[in-house]
Amino acid sequence: MRSRAITAVAVVAAAVLSGCAVAPAPPPGKPAPRLPADSIAYDTLPVITSRPKLFPGDCSQFEKNPQLLGALGASSPRYNPYAKACVLKRSAGTQVEVGSMDPDQRIPEPWPGWWKVYDYSVHHFRRMLVLDRYYAVSQLEGYGCVVAVNTGSLQVLTVRVGAERGNGPVPGDSVDVDRQTAQRFCPDAQKAAEDYLNTVDPGGGSLAG
Repeated sequence: MRSRAITAVAVVAAAVLSGCAVAPAPPPGKPAPRLPADSIAYDTLPVITSRPKLFPGDCSQFEKNPQLLGALGASSPRYNPYAKACVLKRSAGTQVEVGSMDPDQRIPEPWPGWWKVYDYSVHHFRRMLVLDRYYAVSQLEGYGCVVAVNTGSLQVLTVRVGAERGNGPVPGDSVDVDRQTAQRFCPDAQKAAEDYLNTVDPGGGSLAG
């Protein structure tokens, strides 16, 4: 009987976390406040959308700021309109792509789709906090890993590290390959996102006032 009661409590708790409950968070501030570690357990976040977008939709940030290129360990910025990202070359045949998903008539608020919608065909999806101040997720995309970051605006920042697009297996084809891809590229993608944010958005965060 006691085990049934414990199970019932666990089920209710899980429903609260993944249902209508909003993740606990401090009020917006400047500099941005640290976010509670258990935010990743909630489907609903106390987000704001009032901040200006960080990614300009071209490679101008990198062309004007060599320090940013150096922080990412990359060179030769080139805009890819298909990926909506600035592609930066790295050594050993890898590259960094910094881009965005911007709101449009079809998806006026892109962020909830990244946070809530799981791609069950791919064997890697992880919610995380970047720099303890930004809500973010990592998932596989092509032969690489993308970290999508909530920056407090309607724009979702994306940072991908991997091989050139099309040069590798499709995510979801193999559990082992997906795990290897995640282990190889996801830590670097998170690090690249942190380096970009530290340079472009010092003191910023998902709840930056």
